[in-house]
Amino acid sequence: MEIDPDRVEEARRLLASVDPLTYYRAMAGLARADHSSLLQPLEFDPTLPGHDPTVVMVEPEPSGWQTTHMYARAAFREFDDVLARAFSSPEVEHLLTEVYHRVVVDGANVALVTNHGDIVDIALVLAALVLAIGERDRSFGVLGERIDHNAFARHANVMVSRMVASRQTFSVPAIEVLQSMSRVWLSVPQTANRRRAKLDADLVRANNLVMRHELHQRLVGGGQLLAMAASGSQDLSLAANLAQRVRSTWRQFRGVEPDHVGPSLHLQPLYDGTIACMLECRYVLPVAIALGSTNPACVVGGLTRVREPADCHAIMDWIAAAHEERTGISTIYHHHEDPLLVQVRDVLRS
Repeated sequence: MEIDPDRVEEARRLLASVDPLTYYRAMAGLARADHSSLLQPLEFDPTLPGHDPTVVMVEPEPSGWQTTHMYARAAFREFDDVLARAFSSPEVEHLLTEVYHRVVVDGANVALVTNHGDIVDIALVLAALVLAIGERDRSFGVLGERIDHNAFARHANVMVSRMVASRQTFSVPAIEVLQSMSRVWLSVPQTANRRRAKLDADLVRANNLVMRHELHQRLVGGGQLLAMAASGSQDLSLAANLAQRVRSTWRQFRGVEPDHVGPSLHLQPLYDGTIACMLECRYVLPVAIALGSTNPACVVGGLTRVREPADCHAIMDWIAAAHEERTGISTIYHHHEDPLLVQVRDVLRS
């Protein structure tokens, strides 16, 4: 994923030319009413790295296992019962050992990939994995190798919307909370929400180009765990009473009538940039997550080698199937902008 150095420098100059306060306000405009209530507006502060337009990555500042655990439990009260339990069960013990050896010992890169539910979901999933690996009594292999939370946090990375830099939670800047367990990469999503916020397209491209360049350099060095909610846009939940309006398209897409008893969830297509990140990491750890439902769930898949874009789409198919099996909600991953996805969006807008 090598990028022309001249293009990178041009993008850096463009970002450096922007008024920081104006840029901050534009990114804050990406916040939506349905984003997690945990995230509250944060006043502009030029001393915060995430408020500098030229900064696309913030280094980790780990502050101990207990701090990350405290933040995670405060963000989701069922964290221990749902996420921590999923990553500390005997069934995934060998998986944790494999992730440790791949990332820390062998210097390989692993992408931690989830569906895109609530904006805080990916942070909670990463927290569960980082806490499980850095647990005091955790050892890897028969020789009893160990790694503490702060050491593993320096291998951990999370990619989030730059909008998160304009938010606070627990009266602490949201980026600072993430820094307690990982390095933070700030991207600007290429979504309808970005277009509604009327962000300058050149600035969006510049931010993402510089971010991808610096991320590529980090991945080339190896030994990185990269967490991201893979679908380009947040999952779309279709209530049961709206299923009739997409009945014929659903039948053509799935070959069955829509379920009028319950809702459905639609995972939107992977973007090319996300696919490129997954392929550059080479290994993907898929996780199906459902934290906003009445039946919260976290399903951890096996570490998977990806070689081509079709493999990345297959990962999302697995996530959709695992989500449906665990929650009972009909779940579809859309490989591309198909007629059913278009109609679901139209129904939700109307």
